[in-house]
Amino acid sequence: QITNYYTYLMKLRQCRALAENVFCYENLPEEIEVSYMNSVLVNKGAIAFFKDEVLGLICLPFNALGRLDVYGRPNRINVYGKNGYNRALDKKDFVIMYDNYGRYPLILDIYQYAERLAELERTKDVNIRQQRTPRIWQTSDEKMRTLKDILNNVDAYSDDVIAYDSFTIDEINAILAPAPFVADKLQDEKEKLWNEFLRLIGVSNLSIQKKERNIKDEISASNGGTIASRFNRFEPRKKALEQIKEKFGVDIKVAYYDGLPTNLNDLESEVTGNDDSLSIYDLSSAESTEQ
Repeated sequence: QITNYYTYLMKLRQCRALAENVFCYENLPEEIEVSYMNSVLVNKGAIAFFKDEVLGLICLPFNALGRLDVYGRPNRINVYGKNGYNRALDKKDFVIMYDNYGRYPLILDIYQYAERLAELERTKDVNIRQQRTPRIWQTSDEKMRTLKDILNNVDAYSDDVIAYDSFTIDEINAILAPAPFVADKLQDEKEKLWNEFLRLIGVSNLSIQKKERNIKDEISASNGGTIASRFNRFEPRKKALEQIKEKFGVDIKVAYYDGLPTNLNDLESEVTGNDDSLSIYDLSSAESTEQ
């Protein structure tokens, strides 16, 4: 049970680390701790940007105060920090950045994926262990000592095993047969689940078997779910940063670390040459082209 729990914690850390660190920011004020901001967005679904008289532009988690507007957005909030910092803000004083258009904490889905990945990992470990020679034997009390001596000789790779005259091989039964080897199938399932998680957080996991050429429709169909997820997480950040620029005069840019596109229009029409990997425009180039 301890190993199962530690495996779950390992998968949870891996999933959270990826989900929290797929974005990079340009011109982010030094007062803002990017790792803390990313952690709050994933764990709470939203974070509030505002200007402090001493610290300048910062972002902190918040609680809604009073009534919401017609779209369910708060008109007043109370921001709080880990050092006891508390401050009530009116709507004109803050900008809310959401992690996704659903405005829900992504950590709820991460818990599910981490648990399922850990279960597959531990099942695979157990299956590999069960490929050993069966070690559970059944015999009478009188033959137990003789059986142990014989097994010790077998484990020692002895060419000859000597038994007593009264020993009958039919009196020994192995009651645990080897389990069928399914670790390879479990690994395939784990990779499928991992790719599904990467799609959820918007990380490209496209794998193409190279033919003569890969046309745009094939690439788009394979990577469409990932691009939709990227749009779901990228656009709320982009919109919030536009509002921050308008309200506070701070021009912050956001992009994915891998530089892959956030929509289908940025994909190249085909893959050419001998390289099996995709070649697609980075995010900054795509934005400058659109402008």
